[in-house]
Amino acid sequence: MTDVASPKAAHFATPDQSKTGSAETKQAVGVYDPISAQMARRVLVIGSGPAGVRFAHEMLKREPNAELTLFGNEPYAPYNRVLLSALLSGDASYHDIQTSLPDQEKHVGFRQLIATITHIDREQKVVTDNQGVRYNYDQLVIATGSRPHIPNIPGVQQAGVYTFRNLKDAEALSARVSRCRHVVVVGGGLLGLEAARGMLKFNTKVTLVQQATRLMNRQLDDDAATQLRTKVEDLGIHVVTESGVRVIHGDEGRVTAVTTRTGEQIECDTVLLCTGVSPNTRLAIHANLKVARAIVVNDQLQTSDPDIYAIGECSEHQGQVYGLVNPGFEQAAIAADVISGGASAYLGSLEVSRLKVVGEQVCSMGEVAELPERPFQSELVYRNKAQGIYRKLVVHKGKLVGAIGIGEWPESRRIQEAFKQQRTISKWQQLWFRLGGKLWSESDTDDVKAWPADAMVCQCNNISQGQLVEAVAAGADSIAALQATTAAGTVCGSCKPLLNQLIGSNEPAAKEKGWLTLMVMSLAAVFVVLAMSLMPALTVADSVVERGWFEGIWNDKFWKQVTGFTLLGLSVIGLLMSLRKRLGWTKMGDFAYWRLLHGVLGAACAGLLIAHTGFHLGANLNQLLMINFLAVLVLGASAGAVVAFSHQFNPMKSAAIRQFWTWLHTLVTWPLPILLSIHILTVYYF
Repeated sequence: MTDVASPKAAHFATPDQSKTGSAETKQAVGVYDPISAQMARRVLVIGSGPAGVRFAHEMLKREPNAELTLFGNEPYAPYNRVLLSALLSGDASYHDIQTSLPDQEKHVGFRQLIATITHIDREQKVVTDNQGVRYNYDQLVIATGSRPHIPNIPGVQQAGVYTFRNLKDAEALSARVSRCRHVVVVGGGLLGLEAARGMLKFNTKVTLVQQATRLMNRQLDDDAATQLRTKVEDLGIHVVTESGVRVIHGDEGRVTAVTTRTGEQIECDTVLLCTGVSPNTRLAIHANLKVARAIVVNDQLQTSDPDIYAIGECSEHQGQVYGLVNPGFEQAAIAADVISGGASAYLGSLEVSRLKVVGEQVCSMGEVAELPERPFQSELVYRNKAQGIYRKLVVHKGKLVGAIGIGEWPESRRIQEAFKQQRTISKWQQLWFRLGGKLWSESDTDDVKAWPADAMVCQCNNISQGQLVEAVAAGADSIAALQATTAAGTVCGSCKPLLNQLIGSNEPAAKEKGWLTLMVMSLAAVFVVLAMSLMPALTVADSVVERGWFEGIWNDKFWKQVTGFTLLGLSVIGLLMSLRKRLGWTKMGDFAYWRLLHGVLGAACAGLLIAHTGFHLGANLNQLLMINFLAVLVLGASAGAVVAFSHQFNPMKSAAIRQFWTWLHTLVTWPLPILLSIHILTVYYF
């Protein structure tokens, strides 16, 4: 009879060790934990891909003494499959793609074994590997991922036909590329594009064949795909769309050519299949677990057996199978929390791709292609051909339902937050986006400090930016302290970079360029407003002889026109300058100097106002214009003063104060052009 292996019995396997899993076996009796006065939990994880490794970390973080065994059926230490294309292209080494495992000195019950699990006995709670060794469990996690989909094409079994899914494939392709002349890559999705780029070595000719009408047809629309295709072809990759491979030809079992569905024959010696994946469900099917397209799980990631969980690409939640890494990470954290006694629930993941494809930044989320026709839907597009930028937002009933970005996009994280939270995109924001490709006027919209207080930073635990700001202000000065105080970042951990921003933001901000001059100009504007409000209006002299020089300016028709139209011109220039930041005109000098010039213009307008009016506030419409002008000056001066002294506050408080005073200044400025136009018409026309 084959023994049942205790998790304590087998050794830690390294890439050069035996695939059998362990050198000795014992009857599994578990390990006694004197601290908790109970038997340590025994957890088995089948699959050492990204989701399986993340689960191991999350589980041991919650139960450090758990007896956790991680099984992998590849003769390598766990690695990041996402980086295989970088390994193939030479941009990364084997060391770079390795995944860190839990520290065995801290978690003595953890081990990683190289073994293939072939059977699950649900009644006995035992799994068996390919050597007949049995392992018992309290909870079992299936993270077997997916396998490459092999299309039913004549000639697909010949030598020279490869797939690209694991490290073994990458090694085989790396050896192959040095002696192949022409490789045909079948599939124009993300994997196909990265594989095609990776094969561009040693002057190898690469042709990419895509069955759909465009590259990345599920993530991109026609315009974005066209721009991406140009980038791909610039690399030297020949792209064929609206086609597909019908036959793979060979001579003595070796590839010689392919025939496409359009009848074109392409001579080649290598074919690389990147035609999608199929979930690994064989173990689950043989264990009589519920399986549809993948292993069916509930909101706690449990299969039809409550002690067996499934995460990653092999799981199906509410009819959805995710092919991205991040949903697997989220599922791993939720499953670990549930197993350790938590009350977390998985409600599904939003498919957001923020990837680098053939050297180009690509961002895609939600509904972006093949959009249904429906009322109250609009597509907002911004292009900057010189910078290679294409951005598109899909808004339905004021909510962001989809987004595409090609090229650098500083707002991408905040766009993702707005997409996940279904935030309303105002008409003004939509207009700014069409004009400048931005929704927000903050200079660094990728900074969490600029987010609204109710923006969700930690999606797993619903922790807002405002809650985190309060925690930092109360003394949480590290990620660990923030996690202990708010629970943010304790599930999937994807928000930790944002937490780090908030912690760093407690430091005083640097002084703004020209802050002293800006402060002086602001004080000058305030002085003028006080003078206009408190000083008595100047009177007209009884005779020309008694007329003073200043009266010759404010009460002379010629000089009144000079000061009036100069004041109008400076006001218009100031209004146009305010558009620079909102429209993203970044190639026009440092914004700090523009802001300083704007302050100088404001002070100049204040002086001209006295010269034009002689401290007269006017009556009726003129009085309304004067009040509006003074309000613009005082609020502009207040905003300038806040900017000048912003280095006295931490950036979080500073950003909020600056945003408030700038918003007020902008609000009262909008009526000014209308009132000025009416004033000019009434004075010079009527």
